[in-house]
Amino acid sequence: MSSKFHEHLSIAIPPNNFNFPLERLKFSPTTTIAPSSRFSFNGSNSKHSKSFKSTFSKDVEAGISPTSSNLRDRFTKLFSDVRMLNSTEPHHTPGLPEWPPLQVEKRRCPCQLHDPKHETRARKQRRRSRCLLILLIIVLLFLVGNAIFLNIRVLSLSSLSYMISQTTTTAYALSADAQQCVSEYSLNAPSSPGDYPCSTCLPVLQAVTSSYTSNSANSQNTQIINNAIQFCGLRAIFETANSQGQATLGNGSWAQNVNFCVWTGVSCSSGQVVSLQLTYPGVPATLPNEIGALTSLQSFEVIGGDAIPAGSLPGSFTNLTALTSLHLEATAITALPNSLFTAPGPTRLSTLTLLRNTQMGSALPSSLTGLTELQNLLVNSQVLSPSTLATLAASSSLASSLHTLDLTSTSLSGSIPSALFSFRGLTQLLLGSNNLTGTIPMLPSTLQVLELNGNAGLTGSIACSPGPLEQCSVQGTAISAAGCGACQNSTTAAR
Repeated sequence: MSSKFHEHLSIAIPPNNFNFPLERLKFSPTTTIAPSSRFSFNGSNSKHSKSFKSTFSKDVEAGISPTSSNLRDRFTKLFSDVRMLNSTEPHHTPGLPEWPPLQVEKRRCPCQLHDPKHETRARKQRRRSRCLLILLIIVLLFLVGNAIFLNIRVLSLSSLSYMISQTTTTAYALSADAQQCVSEYSLNAPSSPGDYPCSTCLPVLQAVTSSYTSNSANSQNTQIINNAIQFCGLRAIFETANSQGQATLGNGSWAQNVNFCVWTGVSCSSGQVVSLQLTYPGVPATLPNEIGALTSLQSFEVIGGDAIPAGSLPGSFTNLTALTSLHLEATAITALPNSLFTAPGPTRLSTLTLLRNTQMGSALPSSLTGLTELQNLLVNSQVLSPSTLATLAASSSLASSLHTLDLTSTSLSGSIPSALFSFRGLTQLLLGSNNLTGTIPMLPSTLQVLELNGNAGLTGSIACSPGPLEQCSVQGTAISAAGCGACQNSTTAAR
């Protein structure tokens, strides 16, 4: 009968006491389970020995008679246990040792270790693999770079398209501020022209692009913008005038309404201010910078009260690119800048008149000699430097364009330059009341009016050939005009 238990039992037999009947084992001798500490005995453990004796005697007293086969098995187990009792250390079933790693890759076939052909093939294979790997890396880098390039290009095109669309939108649409200024000028300025915020709206409206104003679809707003800009430019003249000037201008409807074309001294063409005439006392104390808003102005005339207008020309004066006539008389305006008549300033000037401007200094703008369309130059009753006449005569631009040269009462000195003979278009030469000396040179045959009176130092004679000369004045000089009817008559009349 096989045991139902698989617990291994170790039996400790006391020395010299093996004279009692054997106990029938109830456990299988084939069990491999380690013995329980509950049934492990040794010679030095009397408690375990007593327990074993008690158990063994109980089995014998039970009268169980094992079969011969079981008896053999029990003896075999008993002797095995007795042998184990003699061991001082507990019995442990030895386990299998840990297998070392096989290292198959390192255990190459001895036949290949010294095979040159195999080594050559292996090197070629490694080289081929390396080349394929490098080629693969290059292809991957190319694909990645191409993808990045395409993405950047797409983003750049998108950004460019967005910028173009934004620029187009801005070019063909008014900003919120500009729209507000247009609305205020249309709705509020007619009833309260003095309340229109020119200081804010003028720069905003001047910044509106030509792409917007040139679009026919925006013609109505464009006209409002132009009107508002010109209104602000003219109203600034009114605001910078003193009380007497404002009263005079106010009597001429200035700043009383937005219809500036009916204001005194203002002339318009197609809604654009083309002419402005200011006469004392209706003049500003200084010329305001806003005057540069009158970009269509062609003629500008200021006759002041000797003390006003004063100061310098505003920097925005160069915006008056359409200006063809400039007349400044009896003002306290200081010296004109040398670059006044250079691009983009009023380079189309045809007439320049400077009369009795005592604070303007003795020098004319150096850019004056570069004007190609200047026909009339009149400077009277203000001091000029002695070299002014020679500087003007040396200008090839003026030689081909100038018709009238009037430098009366400007304290000129020195001789009359012979270069004036090259001024083939000159019809009027007025140099009276100066300090000119020397012999009079040959003058252009195109002259119609000649005035040299008041220059006591001038000598010589006038070669009066048949020509267009109609008026001649040489009184107060030592010039001989014999044979020249116009000059002779004037001289005789003066005597």
